[in-house]
Amino acid sequence: MHAKRSNRHRFPSRSAVAGAAAALVFALAGCGNGSEGTVAGDVPVAYVQRSSALGMNPTDGAPSAPGGDLMLREKSSPSATEHNLTARFTQGVGDASDPEVSYDGKKIVFAMRCPTSNTSTVNGASGTPVPACTGRWNIWEYDMTGTGMTNGTFRRLTASTQDDDVDPAYLPANGGFVFASNRQAKSKLNQALNKQYKALDEYERETVLNLHTMDNAGGNITQITFNQSHDRNPIVRADGDIMFSRWEHVGDRNRFAIFTVKPDGTNMFVFYGAQSPGNSFLHPREMDPNGPLRGYLSSSLMPLSRTQEGGALMFINAKDYSEHNTPANTTVPAQGGQTSITAASVSSGRGLSLGGRVTTPYPLWDGTNRVLVAYHTCFATRNNIVVPCADLTTAELAMLSDNNRLAADVAASPVQDNVPSAYGIYMFNPTNQTWLSVAAPPAGSMNTDPVAIQPRAEPAVIPPTAVDSALAALDMATIEVRSIYDTDGLNRMAEQMLTAADRPAGCAQGIAQTTSSDPMDTRPQVADIARIKNPADPAYRCAPPRFVRVTRAVAPPSSSMGLDAAIGETEFEMQQILGYAQVEPDGSFKLSVPADVPLGISVIDSQGRAFQTHTNWIQVRPGERRTCDGCHSPRRGAALNSGAVVNSTPTLSGLNPALASLHQPGETMASLRTRQDPSVLNLMPSMTYTDVWANAPSDARAPISLLYTGNPNPADDLATLPPVNGVINYPQHVQPLWTRDRGANTCTNCHNDPVKLDLRANSAGTGRLVSYEELLVGDPVLGANGQPVVVIRDGVPEIERGAPLVDASSGSMNTAGIARKSRLGEITFGQTLLAGTAARTAHPNPPNTAPNHATLLNAAEKRLISEWMDLGGQYYNDPFGVGSTVRTVTGLSQASFAATVHPILNSTCAASCHQAGGTGSTVPAGTTFAQNRFVLTGSAEGDYNVTLAMISNTCLPASNSLLSRPSTNPHPAASTAAVLPVGSANYNAIMSWIATGGCP
Repeated sequence: MHAKRSNRHRFPSRSAVAGAAAALVFALAGCGNGSEGTVAGDVPVAYVQRSSALGMNPTDGAPSAPGGDLMLREKSSPSATEHNLTARFTQGVGDASDPEVSYDGKKIVFAMRCPTSNTSTVNGASGTPVPACTGRWNIWEYDMTGTGMTNGTFRRLTASTQDDDVDPAYLPANGGFVFASNRQAKSKLNQALNKQYKALDEYERETVLNLHTMDNAGGNITQITFNQSHDRNPIVRADGDIMFSRWEHVGDRNRFAIFTVKPDGTNMFVFYGAQSPGNSFLHPREMDPNGPLRGYLSSSLMPLSRTQEGGALMFINAKDYSEHNTPANTTVPAQGGQTSITAASVSSGRGLSLGGRVTTPYPLWDGTNRVLVAYHTCFATRNNIVVPCADLTTAELAMLSDNNRLAADVAASPVQDNVPSAYGIYMFNPTNQTWLSVAAPPAGSMNTDPVAIQPRAEPAVIPPTAVDSALAALDMATIEVRSIYDTDGLNRMAEQMLTAADRPAGCAQGIAQTTSSDPMDTRPQVADIARIKNPADPAYRCAPPRFVRVTRAVAPPSSSMGLDAAIGETEFEMQQILGYAQVEPDGSFKLSVPADVPLGISVIDSQGRAFQTHTNWIQVRPGERRTCDGCHSPRRGAALNSGAVVNSTPTLSGLNPALASLHQPGETMASLRTRQDPSVLNLMPSMTYTDVWANAPSDARAPISLLYTGNPNPADDLATLPPVNGVINYPQHVQPLWTRDRGANTCTNCHNDPVKLDLRANSAGTGRLVSYEELLVGDPVLGANGQPVVVIRDGVPEIERGAPLVDASSGSMNTAGIARKSRLGEITFGQTLLAGTAARTAHPNPPNTAPNHATLLNAAEKRLISEWMDLGGQYYNDPFGVGSTVRTVTGLSQASFAATVHPILNSTCAASCHQAGGTGSTVPAGTTFAQNRFVLTGSAEGDYNVTLAMISNTCLPASNSLLSRPSTNPHPAASTAAVLPVGSANYNAIMSWIATGGCP
């Protein structure tokens, strides 16, 4: 089917290469230490050969299809014999992935899934034979020591029968292995709300892969990362840190960035890519630590789905940049962190990539800068015949690149972007842009994950982090931030997050600014912490942050129904508030938090509203004492709250001398205070603030008390049900505020109009309360003819909707806290905050004849409303709560789903808008994914779980979102016909499958 590829070919040059790429390629021209002729074919390679029918996406943690094996060539040449190392285990129906070579070049660790029908045995831990195959992904090792490459011995390191272990890599000094696994060895024991269960990812699709380590014998398995979505592709850097790709999916933030963590799980932090162009950085590896590109990484860059895990080959200058536009210091250009290194146009986005696609790059550490890659050229089908993309007409290329076509038109088109990705192994030389074929795949297969079988320098060994044994015994840890005002170039905790309502009278600025004393600092202005922390300076009373709120993720349980209805019209998953801590005047805070759980931390103003939406999960290990320079602080350079700034505390004239005299060099105010009073480390259930720092009462900041009950003024207490254990459920806690009897000012006295705003406790068609839908879903936009405006997004007609009252988003361009950027928050507090013009136009201020809405709710009620919004505006935050409608599935079969329902969903839903997508300003139009929880990527297991989330009642199949929404006309808002018309064959097939679940 595919055109024959020559052993050596050179891509045609583009007329212009991006400046950064051209500069890097030019620099590489003088970096090689040998001619191409002397190095071609010199490297033994291992790789995996898998079925090209396998669906692979960054969001798929452990996909599998029959026909995968570990392969080996003793030379990196197509003429070298290809050896199938694992056929005796897989027997043509198993799979293999993720090989990694030991540092001495004599062993290969890899993942393999082989069938239980295979009666082969391997030696178990006690030396006695045990069945080799468990039917799940396990970690295996192939040992070539003293036997030659093709006569090695196998040992199985893990023996999972219910879980999947993949992505293994060697730890240095015979220290064992790091790997990714959905076993969730620790987190499943205390997932959330004191429940034991395995978590699904934040698409509610697959059980989450987290990083684990084990010893050299496969024992002592320890979970070291605690993300809510997948952690993938771990390798060990030269400095001993583990580098990996982390799926960050909090709210509508949805991408893979590159992270690092120590082998014991401490000091986990983003390394590159959280704010850089592109979506998913996968397969990151270090370039030769002793070569000319020391400090660089290679990585593939791709969208979240629909490209068979292929994209552009990127070289990342990680030594000089923490993001593409975040240089380490003033000597580095403002941009240049990443370069698409191929001269040919290899796309990192969706749609056709005329230059083909790259995956699983492996840079050689031999001074040549060469990279082993899996690569496939661009093909499409015309009238069901495979043709090279170079043969497509301009009109055909334009059509395939049009994201605004209807799904029906895409399906009916004679030209399709649907050719399986037949990856072959190539040796790419960036110096002269040549691609040498190493291993072309047979028909129906693809070759990926190439690794060079050669010794390389062993990484440094990092000793275990010193921990607080008393905290570790309690499964706790501490987090200290030296100053929330030490923020990055995006100013996500700076003056841009404030409005006039935040600045007290007489304060032109909320956060005093100064020029950095560090000449290498790239920020033009930084917070003047010395002034902000001095009670004798007016800047002390101008800074509005007062608290931090700590939340914990409540992970979606696997095999559950009704999650869609329970979560609601938001991209945020469920969360639990763990508590609050004070922010000290210098912006520091220090607190004790639970270890080994995914945590979110937000800075809070004096009225209980977050300044930012927290869009990533952090973790600390038991006993870890974690210190960060700032809040979203730059990852290079010294902390602002250090040196002369932090040591000025004893000399500040306005400070309480009893505290100031106790200050030790380098100690933040939070560290000083918690050292003197360790009880301050404990999270508070409510927001209470008393100024202990000001020497003169006239200089002190005003006290704050935001409690549910027990406020100084009883009129500020909740008269409705207060949340318990930090869990806020809209029906139980928020809805009663609208219907609470306030006499003439009862909310539903006025807000009972379905056309304007209906806050009554009536049920909507979704099964949720009407008031919730009214707050979270914007009204249709009407055109000049009075009819709804219809747009096409991802191939499906949709009604254009205006801004809702609650803006439950977290986009990279608007990370403000939800309460502060929602129109409901502005009206509730009677303040102009950060809601957009569209929201203010759609929801104008109440008329002068109406009661003053800023006085209708008391302080505790405003706190509750703000907390609910800042968490994400979920309908329920407890999937196990009474009334949440979430229950464990018992009767629905994944096998029957895969055979009957999955093909229907793939053809009617996955081909259009229900597919994984990215977020941010760099994502092409038509490929974003927002306000749509039904995500299909082609994986039967993952799509089964997310489909369960759309089912809440197996007794009444037609009532479920899975059928009721696509059977309506219009769907999702406007169309000439329903996607699944009632009574159609597809509709009846899905209905029959739902009915097999039976009635509870």
